[in-house]
Amino acid sequence: MAANTFQNHKETKMHWEQGAIYDLSWSSDGGLLTAAGAKGPVRSWRLERGGHKEGEELKELGNDIERLAWCPALQHSQILAAASYEKCVFLWDQRANSVSTKLDTSGLNSDICWSPSGKYFAVVNREEGLEIFDMASPQSPVVVAELDEVVCSIKWDVSESLLFMTTLRGSVEVYAWPSMEHLTMIPAHTAACNAIGIDPRSKLLATGGADATMGIWRTDDFSTVRTIDGYESPLLLVNFSSDGRFIASASDDFAVRLHDSYSGELVQQVTVTSMTTALEWHPRNLALAYGSAGSAKTSIKPTVTIFLKS
Repeated sequence: MAANTFQNHKETKMHWEQGAIYDLSWSSDGGLLTAAGAKGPVRSWRLERGGHKEGEELKELGNDIERLAWCPALQHSQILAAASYEKCVFLWDQRANSVSTKLDTSGLNSDICWSPSGKYFAVVNREEGLEIFDMASPQSPVVVAELDEVVCSIKWDVSESLLFMTTLRGSVEVYAWPSMEHLTMIPAHTAACNAIGIDPRSKLLATGGADATMGIWRTDDFSTVRTIDGYESPLLLVNFSSDGRFIASASDDFAVRLHDSYSGELVQQVTVTSMTTALEWHPRNLALAYGSAGSAKTSIKPTVTIFLKS
């Protein structure tokens, strides 16, 4: 049954001229897809029938944005967090069509994450630092921590009671929120744990490692459900579908893979023309957006693609 889910899906290419894709994010209502790239401003597309491929440039954010995250809370669904490589994060208000707030951070930003309620916003940097802002008063962080190692990715669980951080040594560090008490360490991979995905049903989490494997774990006791291999290079990206049934993943082996989250079955493999650098499921249906780096050597241009039912 799962294997037939994507048989009528097709790729739709969006208009894109801003270089290698750094990040993608869907708005919480699924109406907007936003991308950041190596050249030029952030671009958003409003997904309505017809006429959506050109998109709109958010020029006020500048040309140095590397990480994007729309607020997941519906009451603040108009807020986009856009982190530059430098020490700041902009909060873009879609309704006002302008930057509403600028958050000053202490290091070179490497990953950002909203809590599910939209109340908190986390930033990790390349200098082993963590800052968490309470969005009710975001002028200064409520948590500032110097970590013992470089963090690759950060996520809250659905209940907003746990905070997960993946590390270069391959572990997932689990903290209680908001106390920030360290609860446990999951020995996820034998090399860097590059990515983590959280099941919207709160039952599973998935990790992607530089050891070219994906791990699937229970969230109640953090025991292993299964390990999925077959990748030809380090796994860079993992993401659960909105219903929790599927996990999308990508390494740099020119394929986007869709696995059944419980059986581990590979249900779809989409061949791409260059390394996938960002991917994210639509928040309400089984449409998957992914972006690529392109290749100057082979004259292949970076692309933003939506894989959706035709």
